[in-house]
Amino acid sequence: MLTRDTLIREARARGGNLPALILVYAAIVGTMAGTALAII
Repeated sequence: MLTRDTLIREARARGGNLPALILVYAAIVGTMAGTALAII
């Protein structure tokens, strides 16, 4: 399972360009929202 740190590390490894960071943060937010909905 991917963690936030892993995603950030991957983004930096790919050059840390802005679209990659946006995708990383979108994935983090989406995961948190999905988890919250699953708990509710």
